[in-house]
Amino acid sequence: MKSKVSQNDSDVKIKDVTAVADRMVWTGRLPTVDSISEELNTGNIDRVRQCLTLWKLRHNPGEVKKTHITDFPPEVQHYLTEAFEKRVAELETRLKGQFSKALAQRDMLVKVNERQAAQIDALVRALADAEVKVADQDKRISGLRKQINFQQQALVKAKRRSGREERDPALSSDS
Repeated sequence: MKSKVSQNDSDVKIKDVTAVADRMVWTGRLPTVDSISEELNTGNIDRVRQCLTLWKLRHNPGEVKKTHITDFPPEVQHYLTEAFEKRVAELETRLKGQFSKALAQRDMLVKVNERQAAQIDALVRALADAEVKVADQDKRISGLRKQINFQQQALVKAKRRSGREERDPALSSDS
Protein backbone atom coordinates (compact mmCIF):
# COMPACT_ATOMS: atom_id res chain seq x y z
CA MET A 1 0.00 0.00 0.00
CA LYS A 2 1.51 3.30 -1.05
CA SER A 3 1.40 6.30 1.26
CA LYS A 4 -0.48 9.38 0.14
CA VAL A 5 2.56 11.43 1.13
CA SER A 6 5.11 11.48 -1.65
CA GLN A 7 8.63 12.20 -0.47
CA ASN A 8 11.59 13.21 -2.55
CA ASP A 9 14.93 11.64 -1.71
CA SER A 10 16.17 14.51 0.47
CA ASP A 11 12.93 15.19 2.38
CA VAL A 12 12.49 12.01 4.48
CA LYS A 13 11.34 12.95 7.97
CA ILE A 14 11.60 10.83 11.07
CA LYS A 15 7.93 11.38 11.90
CA ASP A 16 6.93 9.93 8.52
CA VAL A 17 9.17 6.88 8.98
CA THR A 18 7.90 6.29 12.51
CA ALA A 19 4.28 6.66 11.39
CA VAL A 20 4.77 4.06 8.67
CA ALA A 21 6.68 1.73 11.01
CA ASP A 22 3.98 2.05 13.69
CA ARG A 23 1.25 1.34 11.15
CA MET A 24 3.13 -1.73 9.90
CA VAL A 25 3.46 -3.09 13.42
CA TRP A 26 -0.24 -2.50 14.09
CA THR A 27 -1.15 -4.41 10.95
CA GLY A 28 1.17 -7.28 11.87
CA ARG A 29 3.96 -6.55 9.39
CA LEU A 30 7.64 -6.19 10.24
CA PRO A 31 8.93 -2.72 9.35
CA THR A 32 12.03 -2.92 7.17
CA VAL A 33 14.06 -0.29 5.38
CA ASP A 34 12.85 -1.53 1.99
CA SER A 35 9.17 -1.72 2.96
CA ILE A 36 9.23 1.76 4.51
CA SER A 37 11.14 3.20 1.52
CA GLU A 38 8.54 1.68 -0.77
CA GLU A 39 5.67 2.99 1.39
CA LEU A 40 7.13 6.51 1.40
CA ASN A 41 8.09 6.28 -2.27
CA THR A 42 11.65 7.39 -1.62
CA GLY A 43 15.05 6.22 -2.74
CA ASN A 44 16.89 7.69 0.25
CA ILE A 45 17.60 4.30 1.87
CA ASP A 46 20.31 5.65 4.23
CA ARG A 47 17.95 8.25 5.69
CA VAL A 48 15.16 5.69 6.12
CA ARG A 49 17.67 3.33 7.80
CA GLN A 50 18.71 6.09 10.25
CA CYS A 51 15.12 6.94 11.12
CA LEU A 52 14.16 3.28 11.47
CA THR A 53 17.13 2.76 13.79
CA LEU A 54 15.91 5.59 16.00
CA TRP A 55 12.39 4.15 15.93
CA LYS A 56 13.71 0.74 16.99
CA LEU A 57 15.75 2.30 19.78
CA ARG A 58 12.66 4.01 21.12
CA HIS A 59 10.43 0.92 20.85
CA ASN A 60 12.90 -1.70 22.10
CA PRO A 61 14.73 -0.14 25.04
CA GLY A 62 15.58 -3.57 26.51
CA GLU A 63 17.60 -4.50 23.46
CA VAL A 64 19.50 -1.21 23.31
CA LYS A 65 23.12 -1.32 24.19
CA LYS A 66 24.67 1.84 25.51
CA THR A 67 26.57 3.81 22.95
CA HIS A 68 28.01 7.23 22.68
CA ILE A 69 26.39 9.81 20.44
CA THR A 70 29.55 9.92 18.33
CA ASP A 71 28.93 6.25 17.39
CA PHE A 72 26.01 7.38 15.21
CA PRO A 73 26.22 8.93 11.76
CA PRO A 74 26.22 12.76 11.71
CA GLU A 75 22.57 12.97 10.62
CA VAL A 76 21.46 10.81 13.53
CA GLN A 77 23.69 12.79 15.88
CA HIS A 78 21.98 15.92 14.65
CA TYR A 79 18.51 14.48 15.33
CA LEU A 80 19.55 13.17 18.73
CA THR A 81 20.99 16.56 19.63
CA GLU A 82 17.83 18.31 18.47
CA ALA A 83 15.63 15.89 20.43
CA PHE A 84 17.78 16.31 23.53
CA GLU A 85 17.78 20.11 23.28
CA LYS A 86 14.02 20.14 22.71
CA ARG A 87 13.50 17.93 25.76
CA VAL A 88 15.80 20.13 27.88
CA ALA A 89 13.93 23.24 26.74
CA GLU A 90 10.58 21.61 27.61
CA LEU A 91 11.87 20.58 31.03
CA GLU A 92 13.28 24.05 31.61
CA THR A 93 9.93 25.62 30.72
CA ARG A 94 8.08 23.19 32.98
CA LEU A 95 10.51 23.78 35.85
CA LYS A 96 10.25 27.55 35.45
CA GLY A 97 6.46 27.23 35.64
CA GLN A 98 6.68 25.06 38.74
CA PHE A 99 9.17 27.49 40.25
CA SER A 100 6.84 30.42 39.58
CA LYS A 101 3.96 28.53 41.19
CA ALA A 102 6.13 27.65 44.18
CA LEU A 103 7.17 31.31 44.57
CA ALA A 104 3.54 32.42 44.39
CA GLN A 105 2.55 29.82 46.98
CA ARG A 106 5.45 30.85 49.19
CA ASP A 107 4.45 34.50 48.98
CA MET A 108 0.84 33.59 49.75
CA LEU A 109 1.94 31.50 52.73
CA VAL A 110 4.15 34.33 53.99
CA LYS A 111 1.14 36.66 53.91
CA VAL A 112 -1.07 34.08 55.63
CA ASN A 113 1.64 33.52 58.23
CA GLU A 114 1.99 37.26 58.86
CA ARG A 115 -1.79 37.63 59.17
CA GLN A 116 -2.00 34.70 61.57
CA ALA A 117 0.94 36.06 63.60
CA ALA A 118 -0.88 39.38 63.91
CA GLN A 119 -4.05 37.56 64.97
CA ILE A 120 -2.08 35.57 67.56
CA ASP A 121 -0.53 38.78 68.91
CA ALA A 122 -3.97 40.38 69.16
CA LEU A 123 -5.31 37.28 70.93
CA VAL A 124 -2.37 37.27 73.36
CA ARG A 125 -3.02 40.94 74.19
CA ALA A 126 -6.74 40.25 74.59
CA LEU A 127 -5.93 37.30 76.85
CA ALA A 128 -3.63 39.47 78.99
CA ASP A 129 -6.37 42.12 79.26
CA ALA A 130 -8.90 39.43 80.16
CA GLU A 131 -6.56 38.05 82.83
CA VAL A 132 -6.24 41.53 84.35
CA LYS A 133 -10.04 41.91 84.32
CA VAL A 134 -10.46 38.45 85.86
CA ALA A 135 -7.99 39.35 88.61
CA ASP A 136 -9.90 42.61 89.27
CA GLN A 137 -13.20 40.73 89.35
CA ASP A 138 -11.70 38.15 91.74
CA LYS A 139 -10.65 40.96 94.10
CA ARG A 140 -14.10 42.52 93.84
CA ILE A 141 -15.84 39.18 94.42
CA SER A 142 -13.55 38.45 97.36
CA GLY A 143 -14.34 41.88 98.82
CA LEU A 144 -18.07 41.35 98.32
CA ARG A 145 -17.88 37.91 100.00
CA LYS A 146 -16.12 39.45 102.98
CA GLN A 147 -18.75 42.16 103.14
CA ILE A 148 -21.56 39.57 102.89
CA ASN A 149 -19.95 37.45 105.59
CA PHE A 150 -19.55 40.51 107.81
CA GLN A 151 -23.19 41.49 107.28
CA GLN A 152 -24.36 37.91 107.87
CA GLN A 153 -22.41 37.79 111.12
CA ALA A 154 -23.84 41.16 112.17
CA LEU A 155 -27.34 39.92 111.31
CA VAL A 156 -26.82 36.73 113.30
CA LYS A 157 -25.58 38.81 116.28
CA ALA A 158 -28.53 41.15 115.93
CA LYS A 159 -30.96 38.23 115.85
CA ARG A 160 -29.29 36.73 118.92
CA ARG A 161 -29.62 40.03 120.80
CA SER A 162 -33.18 40.52 119.76
CA GLY A 163 -33.94 36.92 120.72
CA ARG A 164 -32.42 37.50 124.18
CA GLU A 165 -34.30 40.70 124.61
CA GLU A 166 -37.57 39.02 123.85
CA ARG A 167 -36.78 36.31 126.38
CA ASP A 168 -35.47 38.71 129.00
CA PRO A 169 -37.30 42.06 129.09
CA ALA A 170 -34.79 43.43 131.62
CA LEU A 171 -32.08 43.31 129.00
CA SER A 172 -34.06 45.46 126.64
CA SER A 173 -34.41 48.30 129.20
CA ASP A 174 -30.65 48.20 130.02
CA SER A 175 -29.53 48.83 126.56
